[in-house]
This record gives sequence, structure tokens and C-alpha cells, in this order.
Amino acid sequence: MSQEHPGRRRRVGRRTVSLLAPALAGGLVLSYGTPVQAAPQDAPPGTSRQAQQTFTDGLYVVQLADRPVATESSTAPDQGERLDTATDAVREYVRHLKREREKVLDAVRGVKPLYTYQYVLNGFSAELTAGQATALSRTPGVLSVAKNMVSHPTATPTAEAGTAAAAGALAPADTAKFLGLEAKGGLYSKIPGGQKRAGEGTILGVIDTGIATANPSLKALPEPRPDAAVIAKKWKGSCDPGVDLAHLVTCNNKVIGAQYFNKGVAAPKPDDWASPMDAEGHGTHTATTAAGDTGVNATVPDSGIAGPIRGLAPAARIAAYKVCWTDGCFTSDIVAAFDKAVADGVDVINYSVGGPNDEPANRPEYMAMFNAAKAGVFISASSGNSGPGTGSNGLPWVTTVAASTHDTGYRGTLTLGDGKTYDGVSIAAQGVPSAPLVDGAEAARSGVDATAAGQCQPDSLDPAEVKGAVVICARGGNARLDKSAQVKAEGGVGMVLYNVSAADEEVADAHTVPSVHVPLAAGEAIKAYAAGSGATAALTAAKAVKQQAPQMAGFSSSGPDLNSGGDLLKPDITAPGVDIVAGTAAHGTFPGDQGMMSGTSMSAPHVSGLALLLRQLHPDWSPMEVKSALMTTATTKDNAGKPIQRSGKAATPLDYGAGHVVPNTAYDPGLVYDSTSADWVSYLCAIGQPPLTEDGVDACATAKKTDPSDLNNPTISVGDLVARQTVTRRVTNVTARTGVYTATVEAPAGYTARISPKTLRVPAGGSATYKVTFTRTDAAYDTWAFGSVTLADQRHTVRSAVSLRAAPLKAAAEAAGKGRTGSVTLAAKSGFDGTLTAKVSGLYAGTTKTGTLTGTQKSFDPSKLTAASAKTEVTVPENTSLARVGILPSDHLKGGDLDLWVFDAEGSLVSALPVRGSAEHVDLGPGTYQVYVSQFALPQGATSQKYTLHTWLVGPDTKADRQATVTPAKQSVTSGAGPKVKVSWRDLKAGGAYVGVVHYGRGTETVGATTLTVTP
Repeated sequence: MSQEHPGRRRRVGRRTVSLLAPALAGGLVLSYGTPVQAAPQDAPPGTSRQAQQTFTDGLYVVQLADRPVATESSTAPDQGERLDTATDAVREYVRHLKREREKVLDAVRGVKPLYTYQYVLNGFSAELTAGQATALSRTPGVLSVAKNMVSHPTATPTAEAGTAAAAGALAPADTAKFLGLEAKGGLYSKIPGGQKRAGEGTILGVIDTGIATANPSLKALPEPRPDAAVIAKKWKGSCDPGVDLAHLVTCNNKVIGAQYFNKGVAAPKPDDWASPMDAEGHGTHTATTAAGDTGVNATVPDSGIAGPIRGLAPAARIAAYKVCWTDGCFTSDIVAAFDKAVADGVDVINYSVGGPNDEPANRPEYMAMFNAAKAGVFISASSGNSGPGTGSNGLPWVTTVAASTHDTGYRGTLTLGDGKTYDGVSIAAQGVPSAPLVDGAEAARSGVDATAAGQCQPDSLDPAEVKGAVVICARGGNARLDKSAQVKAEGGVGMVLYNVSAADEEVADAHTVPSVHVPLAAGEAIKAYAAGSGATAALTAAKAVKQQAPQMAGFSSSGPDLNSGGDLLKPDITAPGVDIVAGTAAHGTFPGDQGMMSGTSMSAPHVSGLALLLRQLHPDWSPMEVKSALMTTATTKDNAGKPIQRSGKAATPLDYGAGHVVPNTAYDPGLVYDSTSADWVSYLCAIGQPPLTEDGVDACATAKKTDPSDLNNPTISVGDLVARQTVTRRVTNVTARTGVYTATVEAPAGYTARISPKTLRVPAGGSATYKVTFTRTDAAYDTWAFGSVTLADQRHTVRSAVSLRAAPLKAAAEAAGKGRTGSVTLAAKSGFDGTLTAKVSGLYAGTTKTGTLTGTQKSFDPSKLTAASAKTEVTVPENTSLARVGILPSDHLKGGDLDLWVFDAEGSLVSALPVRGSAEHVDLGPGTYQVYVSQFALPQGATSQKYTLHTWLVGPDTKADRQATVTPAKQSVTSGAGPKVKVSWRDLKAGGAYVGVVHYGRGTETVGATTLTVTP
């Protein structure tokens, strides 16, 4: 990644602001949650001047300066080892953390922690007033004060509602068989005792909605257990039955731990039981998918599905950590669960929870995962269910899993009165004999919109029209299961559900009336027939069929990764996540011991289960080595030998990462791509989201300087390749003998690729490095292209997916100049052959507003302004090409500290978080903004000062105050060349600052821009 790419913008929260120009910044550019660790001018030594948002009353996660146990040098596990919390060193260090935490708490009156964190994050969470939050943010030893945020499970219940299931002959999909685990030479055959002992000696941690310990898939394992001593040595957790007497849990030798974390829930709902008991079924489903018992007879409500099910690692133990409630899963609870799970001794954590895909990688819960992985715990996380370009959990230290299909499909047939038939997805236990066919859109209740009735929304259908009929319902507007429930409520006997987009896929839902789900084209034909008189239809009971698989689920979230701008390929891998039958909760929201669900929530536990097996077989492998083994042995072909599809087209690495899991070859991958926490720190620094460290310590000052594309990931991705780029990778031999590997490259279309060396000799346990140089030839700009790097010896094929996106130019987003008369030379890198043009708009002096600020306002609150803060309203017209507000240190007292706060019309903060000193600015889009200048600190002896707020609004008709010139205006360039342009100016007025924009062009196409700030 290049941080100079003109199209790359840095995010603050979920918004964007341009990078600070050096002339204005004087400090660090920030992303949300990344404090500046520098002391204010009027603060005592050691005070951390944090960049923070304005604080309101609420729940916060407070991170403290000392390292947590997992990363402190005296207590952290060695590479490849696990954290042991039972040592004297850990106990002493925990006491030290407690003493330092108490110092912070003593400094701010009235703060009472809800949780304290010490193993994977050092800090606490607490309900804070705005004043307490502000005071803590200024307290020595505090690194960050982050607002509690909400995430959600990533699954869709497709077969959980209703009463007892009708008997049927639809067998649940056997994903263990689909993955080849029980085949000759399969992974189960590598385990002494086979499938029944698969996962033995390992512990799965499930951070989710809790667990229903009475589920048949979680019954006690036969005693005596061969792994009893192994488990006893590593397990340090406990079973909390809860305090809700109606929903207590009871652990056994299968579910050996259960905890619940609900202090982040502001307003508990009736189903938010104070217990680890699963009220919803999601956590039980993920746990039993990964590690449920074998040979459990399943019956899925409201369907014809019945038959045996099993988890992938049936002999593994399970520890459940309930963090998800009716309103979601909250940061404070999630961090507490990771802290406890790592301390308890789990080997693998399943995290089927997703948040927004634009949250920075250094948020508290993500850093808890960082340190959990450093402590030796493998983390499998879902990529999300929002479709292309929406991937979440895009973190190098976790394995991010997409969702795809398995080879068992369920089909039903609709026969119209004219004899035409349409196949669709169905799990109906019974059919429907010929009955009237009614379009919901034509059967609306009086006064109900036809669109709502067409979607079969609640109370939208006229019972007189649909009673005894098969009803056609459009997808969208409400949940799919709610549509059939509405049909049944009004007396309908069947349903035809049709897609409203050709990109949608059909889903096997357990509807409350026999139903079939058909694609758009079939739906339109069925609707056309129903418009005639006397239309009838009949439905068959569902049948199970073998289908071509895997195919990517349409809902599965894909890349590119936003934090890295595509320089990290996410998701990492795909696994079965559609129509998965597993254990659920036989009470509460979804009655029944088993249910069918779809989502990346279901694919992540498949990878968790496989990780348990690999950790059982290779206990010395690090989490990243397990991840690499799964990724480099994955396949991009389906069971017919054809490319994996998505919505009728070939899927790409943005959809499935390395491909679909092939666990049997992952057992012996030959080579692995390992990475350490030091590598992850370098990556975070490279993407501008550095981890929080001790007061005054810049983690990036000592981190290895690297491009994020050079993170030693098992895949290769460059999100802004200009002309050419060389990527470096390191492989480690995990076999017992020297390997000689031949390296080959499949260059993405539009590129050439050269790998060096072409032969790697890697000794047993040793490592080797190779480099690949990619050169663009005719690849389209801003478009992804895909290839691969393969290392092969006589026994192993180690494949890495390659994803490249070309950019036409690399140029600085910001530049600065000084002097009333002067010039500055701007360097760029060309990604094309031809003519590069350059022209400059401006320079513009802008306008100023002045006033006097008296005293300081340490806790800025726009609703409670003091004499230390001033407000201005700024409106940016639609046709404005550059809009900027800013404050300059040259206008203000040396040693003072002014902050700039900008809020949009909805009251959301859109400015970068304040930094030390009086050099800040914000670039704005069209709209009206409230702009505040607030005096955080004054130099010693001063009680007030005059402030100056600068505003630059540049539109197509704005006349430059001084016209700068740029030379050359045109120049011939070749791909890979480093053209330079010189921007000159004369006779600027002293004081203030001038702003202009240099536009770069390729013919009539603008390919980049540099904003120039000149301080005379």
C-alpha cells in the first residue's frame, strides 16, 4: 500500500478526512481509537495528551499503559507456546497491574470498574460520566477511553421455528464427509482411535450467545477419558451456572466451562437471562458444528429433515462465553470474554460475530484478539453476511472465514394448472395438492399497499383471498420465515417465495406452510400465470439431491479489506456455511434441539473444528501456522473440477481468499507462512493504525518499516500497484526433512511476474525467503486481477492466491511550502506510458474569523460552551471543489493548545481527533457544519488569547488570490518513472496560509491531486 495514493483517504470513525498537511499538522495523523501519546504543554511530565472524541455519559473500555500478561516479556509465552497463568511470574505481574490500575482509579473520583482486564488487554470497563471519561483520558497511565460498541452474530436461522417436525426422509448434510475427513487417508485416519477421538486433548472456546448444555450434541463423553491429564493441566476455567434459576446450566466433561458477560447490556430484555444458557440457539449451533458429539439423531422443526449429525471434533471439550444478548454483543463484554478464555486455557476460539467493516484494526476487541493470538490461541472469525465489499474481522492475526455451500441440496417442485413445472429450494415435509394460486400483491387487505402485500408483510393479506390458496410472496421487506407465517395466519396452505434480483440465491427455510423458493425468472413466469383466471398450483414434498459444490453464498461478505486498502486479502478462506444442521436451544425463542442455519457464523466453526484437529495432531504449531496450512492447501475448484461460482459467475479470491478448505492435505502442508506479533505491529503501523503502547512510547518508532503487502500472509495482495511492486514472503518447513521447492507464478491478467529464487532449499524446521516482482502491462486501473504463486516439491503443493489492483499514479495527497516567494517540487510515480499533465488551482487566501478565548476547557462539550470555546457555522455549497477549515500555530501563542471540532448537521463528529498544539484542519464535503475552536491549554502566565479560524471554500468560479504556476504543464512519462513538477508562487502577503490544488491528468482523465498549503 502507498499512503500517498491520491484515492486513499484515512478514516475517522466511519467518516473520512484528508491526511493532514505537514504545514498544518505538526504531528500525527489519527484514526479513531488511536491516541497521540504526547504530553500537553501545560501538563505535568508523563501526562498522555490523548486524541479522543467528545465524551458523553456511557459505558467505556479504558486501556492502561502497562502491557497485558500475554505480551509482557516476563510472562508472555514463547513463540509456539501457550500462556500459562498459573506461574509465579504471572501472579506477581497481575498484582502489579492491579496496583497500577488502582492508582488510575484513585485519580478520578467515583469510577467503579464493571470488568477488569489483564491477560489480553490491560484495563477496565466502567460506566462513566462525561466528566469522568474526560478526566480519565487526561490521567497518566491511561492510553485510551473507547466507547462501548455493538456487534452482532452472523447467522440467519433457516429452520428453527415452529413445533415438532413431521417425519421425513431428508438427511442432514454431513459436512465432515463432504470435507473428506473420514475418507481413506483422511484427517480422522491420522488420529489414533479415529473420529471418536477427534479433537481429544483440545478445548474450544465459543464467544457467542451462550450454550444449552442439555442439548443431545453436548452429552457427557464416555469415561475414563484418555486426555484427562492433558485437559487438567491446561484448563483453569470454571462453570458458572448463572443466577437465573429458571435457566441454569450444568457442565459435564464435554462442556467443561460456561461463563456469561452482561455488564455491557444497558437495558436487559426478558430473554437476557443472567446465565450462560443460550436463549437464541446461535451459540449452541456454532459450538456443536465445531465440536458436537457424534451419532446424534436430529429432527429439524417444520421440515422433513431428520437424521444423524456430528461435530468435526467430537472429542474436543467446549467452554462457552456468552457475550451476545437481545441487543447485540458489546465491546466491554467481548473483551472480558477473550480475557477469560485465554486465561482459562482454550486452544481455539470461535468468534461468529461481526461488526462494521470500516472499524479500525486497533479497536479494543481487535487488540484483545491480537494478544490472544500472541498467547497461542487460534481464532476463527466470520467475515459477515452483507455481500460483496462488506467483509468484517479483517485482521491478520485471525482466520476470517467466508461461507459456501456443501453437496447436499433440498428441492421441491411446483406444478401449475397449465402443466408447467418449476423446481426450487424446499425442505417441506409434505406437499400441497392442487389449490388456487394467488399473487400476494393482488390479495391485499383494504387500504394496504400492494408492495407490502406482495411481500406478505404482517397484516397485509386479505384472508378472503388467500384462504386455502398457495400464495406468491416477493423476497424483501420482512424476514422470509415471517412471510410463510403470514400466509398461514390468513389461511393459506402453501407459498411460492421468489427472488426480486437475479443475484439473489434460494435458501432452504423451514416455513410454517409447505413452500418452494424460486429464482427471479421463475417467479415472474409464475406471477404471470397467476394473473389469469382459475390459476392453480400443487407442491411436492422436498427431496434431497446431490449438488455441485462448493458455491459461494450470495450473502457471504467479501473484500477488499478497507483498513489496508486491499493490501491484505480478506476473507482468508471459505467453508460450509449454508443449510447447516446442528444443535440449538430447546426453549425460549427457538424450540427444538436441532435447527438449520446459514451464515458465515456457520462457516467459522467448521474452520474452528478443523483447527482443533490440526492442533491435536500438531500441538507445536502456532495459530498462524495452522492458518497457513489450511490456506495454502485450499482449492478453488468445486466437486466437478470447475471454478467455484458466485451468483452464476466465477468467484474470486475477494470472495473466498485462498479457496475452500481441504483439511486432509492441511495435515502435511510442507511449508507454512508464519508471522509474529512484531509483524502485526509493523502492519498496523504501515496502515496508519498503530497499537496503543505505554505512555510516551511510539510503537512504530521501533517497528520494522514495511509495506502492508509484505506482511507474511499466506496470500498476496496489492491494492494500489503503480507500474511495478516487489513483494517478499518467508516460508518455514514444518516437515522432518529438507525440502527442495520449485517456485512458479501465474501472473494476473494484465501483469507480468518474476519470482526469485526459482528454487528454494528449505531445511527441516528452517526458513527461506523469496520475492515476486509484479509489473503492470495493460491491466485496467482500479480493477482487481488474480493469479497465484505456487511452491512445489515431490510431495507438497503450497499455493498462495494473488490479488492485484493497478493505479495510474502515486502522488502525495498533501504538500507544504514556505515563504512569500518560493517554490516546491512534487514527486510522483507514473503507472502509464504517455503524457502527464499538471495544472494548479490557486493559491487561495481564504477567509478568517477571529475572537478571544479566555481560560481553558479541558472537557469540551458543544452543549456547554465556556469562554474558552467559540462556535462558527460553515456552509459548503454543492459545487465546491475544496473546502477546508483550520487553525495555524503561527496565529497563536507558543506553548498553547487549541483544538478544532467540526460536527455535521446531524451532530456527528467529522473532524480528526485533536492533537497536541494548534495545528489542525478538516476537509469538508457539501453541507452545513458547526465548527468550534476550543482552548485546551495556555502557556504559563497567559489567561486568554486571540484565535483565528481559517476557512477556504474553492469553487469553479473562485478567483485565486495569487496564481501559482506549475512546470512542466506537460511531460512524457513511462510506466515506473518518477516525474516531478515544480509549483512556484510570488508576492504572497505575510501571515495566514494559502491553499491550492495541483491536478494531475492523463489525457482528459484526472489521475491524482496534491493539496498544497503555503505559509508565507
